[in-house]
Amino acid sequence: MEEINKLRKFYALKNIERQSSVGGRKESSAEHSWSCLILADYFLTTIKENHLDRLKVYELLMYHDVVEIESGDTPIHHEEERKDKKNLELKAAYKLKESFPNEIKDKFMRIFTEFEEQETREAHFAKAIDALDALMHFLDYKKAWKGWTEEMVRKYHGSYVELFPELKESFDKLLKYCKEEGYFDQ
Repeated sequence: MEEINKLRKFYALKNIERQSSVGGRKESSAEHSWSCLILADYFLTTIKENHLDRLKVYELLMYHDVVEIESGDTPIHHEEERKDKKNLELKAAYKLKESFPNEIKDKFMRIFTEFEEQETREAHFAKAIDALDALMHFLDYKKAWKGWTEEMVRKYHGSYVELFPELKESFDKLLKYCKEEGYFDQ
């Protein structure tokens, strides 16, 4: 029971608030991970590049923000706070690893490192999905775009989608929609 009880540590991700809203509250990092999985499943089903390891992509997305249990969420546009983000998250990963069940602690570190270091094509895809998910989420919260420009969105998210034509096309369509609907004109 002790090892199974250690899984409860992962449940803490439900309590980590992101900058984005859901109704009248903040989105949790767990909700973000779930929507990333849905978005990844859609694109893995529709893209022409079919040699990506689906399970690997799901694992990368499932574990990618677990470190936020210790480090909290650092939004991409908070440049000053992001300067030490990598170091803080690595420390958080090592601390968290020790509280996880023995059966998955090494797997967690391996997957977290693969995502952070962008070691594989699947890690690049997962990072692109992570970026696209933020845009998709904020489509429901137009007021949150106040002060944002298309150039800023491209700067913070654009490079991640470049390796995957279908993701790049969707990214560009999202930005075109945002421009046409006045998201950048607030």
